[in-house]
Amino acid sequence: MGILREFEKRLEGLVEGFFARALPGGGVQPVELGKRMIRAMDEERTVGADGSTYVPNAFAFGLASKDFTRLDQIKGTLKKELVAVAHRAAANEGWLMVGPPEIQVVEDPRTKGGTFTVEARFVEGAPPEQQAGPQTQLIQMSLAADAELAQVGKNSRTWPLSKETVVIGRMDGCDVVLADRGVSRRHAEIRREGDEWVVVDLGSLNGTEVNGHRVNRHRLQPGDRVLVGDTTLEFRKP
Repeated sequence: MGILREFEKRLEGLVEGFFARALPGGGVQPVELGKRMIRAMDEERTVGADGSTYVPNAFAFGLASKDFTRLDQIKGTLKKELVAVAHRAAANEGWLMVGPPEIQVVEDPRTKGGTFTVEARFVEGAPPEQQAGPQTQLIQMSLAADAELAQVGKNSRTWPLSKETVVIGRMDGCDVVLADRGVSRRHAEIRREGDEWVVVDLGSLNGTEVNGHRVNRHRLQPGDRVLVGDTTLEFRKP
């Protein structure tokens, strides 16, 4: 399988769930926007002075009037899901963004029905007011956490879930760092969706299981056990 085909295969796995349901009436479908956004990230990536790969984080989609009217009915969910896909794509490919993802869906009378345009840009986010050290960050997370991950077994540890996205992996930069050779550098993420949490596999080598079943994406319930490598993490809501 060529490099391009391997990349396309990974893209297909990133756009799922909400995007798998086609809207009635034909025309542009949400899944098309998701795939084109990831393609734009790949096409316009750039390498920084530190060797890191940066990708656009702001996307403006232009649609014909009929398509815009159809998609405008679900614009809130559509934008939220596109933001989530951008996060997953960046985590899966090891890309960095200069700010949080921003999504615009606008009506463009110059665009033909069934087609759309996309403009991808780099938009810096507001700088943090204060650089917090690891201990301060842990305290800040603990104060706001409404759920947590607990490692099951001899090396019992607990991580509060107060960020929108918590990355699990073997790499030092992850939020939940596991010294487990069966765990990929960036293995999976726990992502908040409204009042609920979802676990998403990030294209890991050995996969992610929930309660004994391999998953790509799974909505978590209290007591669910997530297996990454040889490590079991239990999802809890105190």
